[in-house]
Amino acid sequence: MAYTYNRRPSLIRNLWIYRKLIGLAIILGLLLWFIWVNGEKVTVSFPFGLGQFSGTAGLVILLSALVGSVVTALAMTIFFAIRVRKGGLGGGERPGDDEPRATLPEDRPPPDYAAKTTDGFPEKPWS
Repeated sequence: MAYTYNRRPSLIRNLWIYRKLIGLAIILGLLLWFIWVNGEKVTVSFPFGLGQFSGTAGLVILLSALVGSVVTALAMTIFFAIRVRKGGLGGGERPGDDEPRATLPEDRPPPDYAAKTTDGFPEKPWS
């Protein structure tokens, strides 16, 4: 029968494994605390008579930040899609083009230069 090594559970190791879940719990806790602390009642009136929204100041601030983030993500997606369609990726070359790349200067060392150099290690035990 083969010997199996059973490792004792470690608190540090478990925290590292679940770090994303712990981080999410911290962020959600901070959001709930923010909503609870900013408990003033406010009413938001939308322009052109589209309606009203009543809630606490914390909730209104967080919802407005969420809406702003979604609008920014949509606007950047549209911006990048238009930029790719026009062909302007910044460097003038698009991925997959058959245009030649910039040539490298001729005075560069050979590719295996680092393996052949003796700088820094006078006695190489690995060769």
